Amino acid sequence: MPDLLDRIDRLYRAESAKVLAALTRIFGAENIEFAEDTMQEAFGKALKHWKAHGEPENPGGWLMQTAKNHAIDVIRANKNKHRFADDLSQFLESEWTLTRTMEREFSEEAIKDDTLRMIFWCCHPNLKPENQLPVILKLLCGFSLSAISRALLVPEETIKKRLHRTRNQLKQYPFKQPSPAHIEQALDTVHVSLYLLFNEGVYCSDGKKAIDIDFCREAMALVGTLVEAPHIANRETLALYALMHFHMARLTARTDANGHPIPLDLQERGLWERDTVRMGQQFITLATLNMPDTLDGAGRFCCEALIAQEHCIAKTFELTNWKKVEAHYARLIDVSASPVAKLNQAIAIAYQGQEKRALQRVAAIQAKHGMEHSHLPFAILAHIHAKSGNGAKAYECAEEAQKRGGTQQEQQLMLAQIERLLVG
Repeated sequence: MPDLLDRIDRLYRAESAKVLAALTRIFGAENIEFAEDTMQEAFGKALKHWKAHGEPENPGGWLMQTAKNHAIDVIRANKNKHRFADDLSQFLESEWTLTRTMEREFSEEAIKDDTLRMIFWCCHPNLKPENQLPVILKLLCGFSLSAISRALLVPEETIKKRLHRTRNQLKQYPFKQPSPAHIEQALDTVHVSLYLLFNEGVYCSDGKKAIDIDFCREAMALVGTLVEAPHIANRETLALYALMHFHMARLTARTDANGHPIPLDLQERGLWERDTVRMGQQFITLATLNMPDTLDGAGRFCCEALIAQEHCIAKTFELTNWKKVEAHYARLIDVSASPVAKLNQAIAIAYQGQEKRALQRVAAIQAKHGMEHSHLPFAILAHIHAKSGNGAKAYECAEEAQKRGGTQQEQQLMLAQIERLLVG
């Protein structure tokens, strides 16, 4: 029984978004509860049937068939009480067209389109970030309330309320892919949402662990869905997919046996997954195809992927092409105006042996970008001072960084790096 429950749980995570997308398309966005209840019923039947008769050869196909059959029953029972998807409603009213319509809507091609609809719907730009991440995890990734609560360090009751509010808000928006005129803007929002989901995995907010690889895998799978739709994906989609591959390739080397983070310069590069790096290189090559050497036209994720690529292809930390890294950060700064990108560029400058210029850059960022209360500039200053051998100044800046915030793991890592750089 435990093995069966585990298999059902894995199947739920793998198939629930596709089933829910198809059902939401049929029932309409305003009937999302019908879609969720129907999906849960299908999984409940699967558990009961498979417990008695064993698991079928094609669990995913069996589940889709069960969901489709139960959806037909729901439509028959409610067609005089509720209106379903506007463009399908008239076809769902007649027994003659109901079965044919359901067969079409549960076809492989239709489900792919519906999954894309669901991605754009859940990443609607009007959703607040604190509400968007839970709804993505719930509807697109199949996470349970308790799993979302644990992952985001938010009480389960709070997550439940956020999901309720967000569902009600989503009912106001059409369940469809954006028009060609609006696809670029919509994609920008989707890219950022899935990037945040991936980052929540890479830089886990759960203080008990450094990485939540499930978040990373779910985000990659969703971006992969976009990549497989050539009429949807653009350069930034490909670049984001490349960036995720570069980060995923290094995840196993980012923590020690106790789950503590290992800085880039101490990571065992032999543990990096070279096939995943090569996959990232292929996608960033596609993303930058026919792009000028100046990278004019490169967006945020293209620049970040090019930076990550430089780290991945360097045989050692010391052999990193820091000049290229600085140049890519310069383009990223032009695109994003991000003060964090400017701080990271200062690190690249310092590792070219130009610590004085790097310190001046950080000081300018503190003065002009409203980061005087952030711990990040002081952490960067501590690192650069330690690299230049100024221990007193390094520890002074580290103390200031600790006063201003950062996780306990970040603070421990900062102090460990200072000690190592000063000894070196």
